[in-house]
Amino acid sequence: MSSLHRRTFLKNTALATAMVGLSARTFAQSTGSNSDIRVAVVGFRSRGLEHIKELKKVPGVRIVALCDVDSDVLAKGLVDCPGAVGYTDMRKMLENKNIDAVSIASPNHLHALQGIWTLQAGKHLYIEKPLSHNIFEGQQLLAAGAHFNNLVIQAGTQSRSGNGIRAAVKDVHAGLYGKVKVARALCYKRRKSIGPAKKREIPSNIDYDLWNGPADIQESIRGNQTDKLIETSSMGPVHYDWHWFWNYGGGDMCNQAVHEVDIARWFLNTHEVAPEVMSIGGRLGYSDCGETPNSFLSIHNYANAPLITEVRGLPSDGKPSGQTSDGHPIGQMDTIHKLSNSSIGIVIECENATLIVPDYFSCKAFDAAGNVIKSYGKQVSQVDMSGGASGHHANWIECIRAGSNSDIHAPLQECHVSTNLVHAANISYRLGAKKSAGEIAESIKSSSGLSEAFGRLKDHLGTNGVKLDEATVTLGLALNQDPKTELFTGPNAEIANRDLLAKREGRGAFKIPTRF
Repeated sequence: MSSLHRRTFLKNTALATAMVGLSARTFAQSTGSNSDIRVAVVGFRSRGLEHIKELKKVPGVRIVALCDVDSDVLAKGLVDCPGAVGYTDMRKMLENKNIDAVSIASPNHLHALQGIWTLQAGKHLYIEKPLSHNIFEGQQLLAAGAHFNNLVIQAGTQSRSGNGIRAAVKDVHAGLYGKVKVARALCYKRRKSIGPAKKREIPSNIDYDLWNGPADIQESIRGNQTDKLIETSSMGPVHYDWHWFWNYGGGDMCNQAVHEVDIARWFLNTHEVAPEVMSIGGRLGYSDCGETPNSFLSIHNYANAPLITEVRGLPSDGKPSGQTSDGHPIGQMDTIHKLSNSSIGIVIECENATLIVPDYFSCKAFDAAGNVIKSYGKQVSQVDMSGGASGHHANWIECIRAGSNSDIHAPLQECHVSTNLVHAANISYRLGAKKSAGEIAESIKSSSGLSEAFGRLKDHLGTNGVKLDEATVTLGLALNQDPKTELFTGPNAEIANRDLLAKREGRGAFKIPTRF
């Protein structure tokens, strides 16, 4: 596939870009409320399959194009979506004037650039979390969204379409349970070792240049533990394991915990990054070629209340047997609170109640005695999953028809802020230093919430045979961040803002646009 410079791309897509002059409202009026909305899906080996599934359930939606850099994945998708046109290069797809909207579920390092391309081509955008690979990218995507403000944009934080959670947030914002004392985001999700570093050939069915996009091209050393598994599994040298390498992903903070961080911040009713952040963590319990931590704590100190995030990738009982290869949790992991029955969820401690969000849909409020004060929405076991997990895509389509972003459930700005929170936590970690458990405990003793979380993490790691006195953990740098500019300030600002950690402009034809 040819690599087009951005200027050439814009020239070749002049017709599509001219559609920006046709506002979303005019689009809705000109096509009529009952006209089909023609959607393309980009990246659908995993999460994108859910995009396709949910879009097919929305009346008046036609999937007219599919794009994936893996030709095998693309071929299978075209069988499942008869009538759709297939593309390997998204830039060629965006030249298709018969596409009204694009739904993106590609790897994290492609999100911002592909989102900007979509808006430049005059097409409505659904884009998965996290919005960016770094803070700079996210700011450029946000700027593009503001520039092309007639296009409807939905971010992929689908919990914001959970009716139960929406109702609970409204009550907390109204002060029904008193002030929020602390918001906790939990991500206890088993992640197996990916094995030692070993160079692997890139399969001929994958366009590796397009797959890397703005990222630095690296040799593929990723894979699962045995060659046999590589040969028989789609979890090969570029699929999924990229999450655990800084060049492409950001660990489970960017992969899963960004959902929980977003909901926790939503409850806090703050719309900016926190002025202070610090993290603790390490890749513990096994030795492999992965780079990102599998055990992680972070605290974002907002003025009204702290937001504490806990990520655990080891099993709750210390036994590695019976775990799924794709990282789904097996059994119940240890819980942060006696009322919580969730390994992935949110705990909001208020003056007069504790609220538990155990899934993407529901919430319960408990009093100090553990009695349920109020239930919000259906729990995951009660939800008819065949009807769509959240209606998040349906909300996007409704807003496209209405010609307005005013009723969108997950605005681009909100996901951008939550994405920046997880980036900031990772930056703190990457700038940190190895410390003993005693040194860490001494450093965080002024923060009761973080100290408590660290104590639980020590117990959890001990259950898995990890003794922190022997396996040192990284104590991240305490960083200050300007909530307005999102730049780091203070004594560590220069290193925190440098290209590696907060900014990567992209390579060659995949540079991140800064002018629209």
